[in-house]
Amino acid sequence: MPGWMYVQVFRTGEGMGIRLDSASAYAGSHISPYYDSLLVKVIAHARDYESACHKMARALAEFRIRGVKVHDCCFIVLHVYCVV
Repeated sequence: MPGWMYVQVFRTGEGMGIRLDSASAYAGSHISPYYDSLLVKVIAHARDYESACHKMARALAEFRIRGVKVHDCCFIVLHVYCVV
């Protein structure tokens, strides 16, 4: 099991229709070896499903997180909210 981790880089994707829920993750923070693997939740909001997916893809592509080790499998869960 790894020890304490130091977040060296924490840059998020932001913009209209993107909401971020982040607790304690920021550049310079120290993460416990018992950390919750959900460092930040990203929510995309748009008029239709396709637009929300494009916003989510852009936001995720802009993310940069360095210094936190992950397990062999890393999962991204996408929740897309569409207004009809």
